[in-house]
Amino acid sequence: MGEELRAAIARLRQSRSPRQAVAALEHEIGHLFDHVAPTLVDHPLPVRTPARAYGTVATIAGAAAAVEEMEALALLVPGVNVATAPTLPFVVAASFGALALEAYIAASLRVHMLQDAGKPVDPQSVTRDVLCAMTGRQDVKITKLAAKALTRRMLRRWSRGVVPFVGIGYASWDAQKTIRAIARMPA
Repeated sequence: MGEELRAAIARLRQSRSPRQAVAALEHEIGHLFDHVAPTLVDHPLPVRTPARAYGTVATIAGAAAAVEEMEALALLVPGVNVATAPTLPFVVAASFGALALEAYIAASLRVHMLQDAGKPVDPQSVTRDVLCAMTGRQDVKITKLAAKALTRRMLRRWSRGVVPFVGIGYASWDAQKTIRAIARMPA
């Protein structure tokens, strides 16, 4: 995953406009679920409980939102006069990295749930379950439509980031929705 994620982030960091960033994000999300996610099922993280998954995705999503809010947060710290605002490519890369890790954690939790129930683990089914959990749709397939839905989800997180701390809280809460959906799925 590391090499694939680094390559995707490098491609995302080449975005120079919001339109390019959205298009690149849609492409990389599609690639993530088409090619990367099924291989991650064979190497799940040691995230065996929903509680651990909630905490992990909340921290990761909150950190990505904090990157976006860096300049505003720095102004709230006494003694700090100027902070460099993160560039669009950096914000897009951080958000994509958080989304990819959210998917990996959700897939890992799903794999452990299935294994604990003595059920077979099918990488395509787990990937579909994660995509369903992340989009909130049961009829989802790995298509451009699903990539657009996840991109819209990321844009909602970014829009909440206009107000310091609100974006961090929203991103953390929004990432936990994925884990909640996975935890509710029958094993």
